[in-house]
Amino acid sequence: MSHEQLVRKVISFIELVDTEYGTRDPEKITAIENIFCLGWELPNCIQGFSFVYNGDKYIVINKKLSGRGKYFVMLHELYHLLKFHTNEYNRLLFMTNAFLKTTKIEKEADYFAFLCMNYKDFDNINLSTIEDEIAVFKRRYLKI
Repeated sequence: MSHEQLVRKVISFIELVDTEYGTRDPEKITAIENIFCLGWELPNCIQGFSFVYNGDKYIVINKKLSGRGKYFVMLHELYHLLKFHTNEYNRLLFMTNAFLKTTKIEKEADYFAFLCMNYKDFDNINLSTIEDEIAVFKRRYLKI
């Protein structure tokens, strides 16, 4: 799948979220979906993670992040839960490399969070600059 196709896939999902929930606000969506959001003191290399335990869904966010950083991580992890990414995948990623996010699924979650936060509509989006925009955002707001 090309970069452009991946971004378009995420945009389609955001449009579905807009229709389904009437909002992109992760706090409202987590309330609707009964997802528990917790703030924990985590190592600096971990911004957050999500998991399902006994049928309950959880998002854990590093308390050390700024407000915009927490919002981004909440959206990123919400994407994983809404897309039904498995606990086995999360455990594997968390255990093997909590700092680097290089997989397609992690890129999708980053695109979802960034696009939800920064674009009301997608008519004038420049698909070729999204990765650079996300990198700048992460350096600014996910630095602990």
